[in-house]
Amino acid sequence: MVGEEVLDETEQSMVERVQQGVRAQHVISHLETEVNEDLSCRSLPGAFLLFGCFMVSCLLADESTLNFSTRSLLNEILTEDANFAYIPGSQFQHDLGADQDVGMKVLDNANTRQDVHSWFRLGFFPLFQGSFATDDPADTSAIVTQWEYNAAIGGVRLSQELAPVEDCRDPGLAKALANFDSCSPAFYFRSTPLSPHLPDILAREVKADNPVRWFFFSEDWATIEARIDATLRPNSTWLQRRRGESVRAAVPLYNPELHTITVVYAEFFFARSGKQWARVLAPTLKLQVYYKLAHIVADVICLLSVLRIFYIEGKELYTIIVEAKQNEMARLHTLLQHFTQFCNAVDELCAVGFAVLVYFWVQHIQNTETLSEMLEGGAFSRRVMTGSEAEKEEALGALLDHVEMSLRHQITVGYIRSICLFLVPLRMFKAFSAQARLSILTRTFAVCAVELFHFLLVFFTLFMTWAVAGIVLFGNSIEEFADFERAMNTCLRVVLGEIVWYEVREEAGPIVAALWLWTFCFVNSLVVLNMLLAIIMDAYSEVKSSVGTHSETLPEQAWETFTHWKARRAGQRLSVREILHALEAKHLGGEILITPASFCKLVAGLSPKQAEEVLIGSLQDADDLQRSAHSVSGVITMVGAVDTRVQATHRNLSRLFGHSVASSTGAESGPVTSESVLDAVAALTEAFREGQQNTRQRLDKMEEYMRLVSDPEGLAISGLGSSVLTTSGLGVGHRAFVKSRTKSRGEAGAKVRKLANATAAKLGGPSNAQLTQGLNPCSPVMWFES
Repeated sequence: MVGEEVLDETEQSMVERVQQGVRAQHVISHLETEVNEDLSCRSLPGAFLLFGCFMVSCLLADESTLNFSTRSLLNEILTEDANFAYIPGSQFQHDLGADQDVGMKVLDNANTRQDVHSWFRLGFFPLFQGSFATDDPADTSAIVTQWEYNAAIGGVRLSQELAPVEDCRDPGLAKALANFDSCSPAFYFRSTPLSPHLPDILAREVKADNPVRWFFFSEDWATIEARIDATLRPNSTWLQRRRGESVRAAVPLYNPELHTITVVYAEFFFARSGKQWARVLAPTLKLQVYYKLAHIVADVICLLSVLRIFYIEGKELYTIIVEAKQNEMARLHTLLQHFTQFCNAVDELCAVGFAVLVYFWVQHIQNTETLSEMLEGGAFSRRVMTGSEAEKEEALGALLDHVEMSLRHQITVGYIRSICLFLVPLRMFKAFSAQARLSILTRTFAVCAVELFHFLLVFFTLFMTWAVAGIVLFGNSIEEFADFERAMNTCLRVVLGEIVWYEVREEAGPIVAALWLWTFCFVNSLVVLNMLLAIIMDAYSEVKSSVGTHSETLPEQAWETFTHWKARRAGQRLSVREILHALEAKHLGGEILITPASFCKLVAGLSPKQAEEVLIGSLQDADDLQRSAHSVSGVITMVGAVDTRVQATHRNLSRLFGHSVASSTGAESGPVTSESVLDAVAALTEAFREGQQNTRQRLDKMEEYMRLVSDPEGLAISGLGSSVLTTSGLGVGHRAFVKSRTKSRGEAGAKVRKLANATAAKLGGPSNAQLTQGLNPCSPVMWFES
């Protein structure tokens, strides 16, 4: 109806909309969301507790600071203090009272087999024997080390690793030019011969066919020196130059302050290209795992949390199996569906990971206890080993083998612990997923996963292209491009902002270096990485816009959970799960409207206040679902579509006005332009205003005439007689006139309205209702309108 104000549903208050009713499907969906959010909020404290305690446990179990300080100390001593190539001291040194000779070389200067022999004889063994290149016998009753906090145990094991023998690539040339009857394959480590690392060294056990020599600290220096010469001289029979790949010395050290055992490795590697390099390592093993109360408490809490995870997962699996059996479903298929869900898979992986970690950790504790027992009794009960040489070799060999096995086991525990460190945050993300604001990060990765997959395919294709090109161009002269692993790491550093310009320019020249570096930085750093940020930001904007305006923050949700729990304890409120089960038991249709009164009838014990809160929350969730989420790319697409439609509308209006102007002005007016259209519109508007004014004047006259006709006394007073009525064609009685007018006013009003609306549509002017706005409701014109 004209003049009636239509109130939009969104403008109504939530209370008014709730009184009108909420669909049952919206209520059930809201209750399910509330149940998930409640479970998520309740699981967050346990997840944070497990995360924090596991972090503390990892830090206290490794104690990387102490291990690093021990390793760095021993590494500096063996690389800087183990000198060789001695010359007589200068006169200045003699004046200062230093009568010792001076070693001119250190470990990094050992580049030949002769240097290896000299370093072991003059640099390495004197550090442990307490004598510096002298012929004096060792004092067996003294501490057999020069370091204050580390005592050497037993002696030194010197082992040689042999390479397999095979035919040379060209036996004729090998025999004619080098007198080689056989060859060994080129030496190769996983980390390349440039820098072998700790896992490589520890993983290579001393095999039964590898030559081994023992040097015990209880022996005098003359015996040790003779054995060194017989073992390491270039012309010795023990050192096999053709097959030898490495020579490794291993010495166990005990630190009474830290109660740790450290194995010092000094190893020389020999590549078939002639390259020789050395590496010193000193891995440390704690003999007492638990000696801090905080470590014990952290591990106990972690164990209890893991047991709780096992209990929850076991209970859930049991429920699934029972339901599958009752519903006559395939158990294996049901379990497979359960495990393929991301959240359930995270829980199962977390449980399995911690079970494996506990198993290896118990074995690690047993290994340390066995080492402590070996050191406390038998051959190592005193500072100097006693017994026959065979007994000492067996005891020291067993100790070193068990320490190396424990160190390898410790590295394995570290790998498993690292995996669990990533599984624990994933379990926290599962708890985050039910909270709208905490789940933004995980949902962002889920939204952009497909785009990231295709992007990474393109990125790694380009990345590996430049990495291999770097190997081809600079691999022969720059260590950072010597192999594929180092080239990939170098390219990654360049992408992150570290420039290797000077190294590349010096080896390859400015032109080649500039072409490689500039193209790599432009394509991968400036273009590809910005595309990655654009993909992530586009997904983030979409996820962020989908978060409802009524979404609660984490503190608000925590406070709401606490207050609801307190109200349930007082008997003032029902739990959300109880309300959900009550509605599901009713089997309501999704389109049924639920009001607060009917809600209280459906759920026994539900208060009107809680019913209204649940229904308001259902409406808010429904409104948030109706709001479409838009990403940046989606908004740009929508703007483009709007622009296209606006342009199409502009073209249609131009054609319409053009046809109107052409039909009104004739063909001689020339082509239709925007100026002519505007002029025509202005002329039509002016003409419409004049017509509207004339129509208003005519309507006023008609109203005056009709008033006079309907009032004969007024007509007589005005001096108009019956002749006037007769002359004007209105010579009828009053009742007859009113009756005839009433009978025909419907048809006349319809004709008037039809004619007025057609005129307004043709001229583009106001409607008939707008023309009659402001007139007297009792006027004849308004009679026609009615």
